[in-house]
Amino acid sequence: MTKQPDNTTESAASLACHVLSKSGLPLARRLAARLAHEPWRAPSGVAAAACLICAPARLRLRDVRPFERLGDFLAQEYRRHAAHIFIGSTGIAVRVLAPLLRHKSLDPPVAVLDPDGRFVISLLAGHWGGGNELTRHLARLLDATPVITTASDQPSALPEEYAARDQAPPRALDLLVRDAGLRILDWHCLPQAQAALLEGRRLRLWDPCSALPGAAPPAFERLPGTEEDAQPPRAAFPGSSAGACPADPAACPGPLLAAHWRRLAPAPGLLRLAVPRLYVGLGCRKNLPPEAILPALEALLAAHGLELRAVAGLATVTEKLTEAALLALAERLGIPLRGFAAAELARCATPNPSEAAGRRFGLAPFSVCEAAALLAARHGQANSPSAAFAHAPAPGQASRLLIPKHATQARLTLAVALAVQTPQSP
Repeated sequence: MTKQPDNTTESAASLACHVLSKSGLPLARRLAARLAHEPWRAPSGVAAAACLICAPARLRLRDVRPFERLGDFLAQEYRRHAAHIFIGSTGIAVRVLAPLLRHKSLDPPVAVLDPDGRFVISLLAGHWGGGNELTRHLARLLDATPVITTASDQPSALPEEYAARDQAPPRALDLLVRDAGLRILDWHCLPQAQAALLEGRRLRLWDPCSALPGAAPPAFERLPGTEEDAQPPRAAFPGSSAGACPADPAACPGPLLAAHWRRLAPAPGLLRLAVPRLYVGLGCRKNLPPEAILPALEALLAAHGLELRAVAGLATVTEKLTEAALLALAERLGIPLRGFAAAELARCATPNPSEAAGRRFGLAPFSVCEAAALLAARHGQANSPSAAFAHAPAPGQASRLLIPKHATQARLTLAVALAVQTPQSP
């Protein structure tokens, strides 16, 4: 499986400030001191207060991180930090960063400042990575002017109808999706959908899980559906009579948005959003080969019509948290792995308890994978503040088993549970 773009990054809770000449050092030190008191909060919720100052080695400074060649240095450091700040030429920043860029959902944000600290330019990952928010935050700290060129962030770019109706304009679509904790599957459709919003055209939304409550009329037209529906209504797809463009191009709707934890087939004009409410419980033999789990999970989810990108977390018994195969799967999918004590798992009612598991832990028969999936889905929000758990219910709310225990070659057991939420009004 090719790893898909996600709303998670590899960054730590620090920022790196790259000073390109000695004249920028006073500004870098002033900024680092202010960030220590007023951290920038990344979209993941992490507060980045530490600011590592980096400067050319030729300056021979003791209180900064030296580099010989900026491009080589960034090749090692770019994904180790929550964001990057350049003090100096925007052109230099563009050239050294270009070979390192992978996708807008994975690249840490970048801002560029002039050495006098008069302007802060949002250069990369403005929406999904929080670069525009970072730029505004730095500008406030330095009493500088933020320079943000994202079209949806410009008041003059918004349709006049919102002012005429005295209505708040719609948020940028990628921000709306990001802050709801959803995962974009069809990134190539996003520009077309965002353009539709900017031009005042409605977007049709199929959201039977109530996962995107911020998408409201007149910008969005909500289509009917229940969480048990496997696909959007065929009439809503582009090319159908209901989804066809009218004679007036300005009234032509944008792409169809579809949000679900079920597996939706790709289609022209369809922007799929994965709703991360699935939790996978795992039980395995010791030293299971790392390459054995992902194909088994992919096949199991596909057989039941579930979306791999809708998996929010993995869970197992505490004693298995050091298994290399489980750790590798969590890293590959970019989601948390949680462990539960055997006694807690044994208290969870499941349809397929195992006498072998009970004997091993000196407890009544219980199912490691089924209980772990159910408990993770029930308590996911308490496990992590990250977006991976944005759609988990609060502790004590419901979860239900979608796929009961499934054994693979007597070495691996898998189960999948759904975090059940109280429906929210749009």
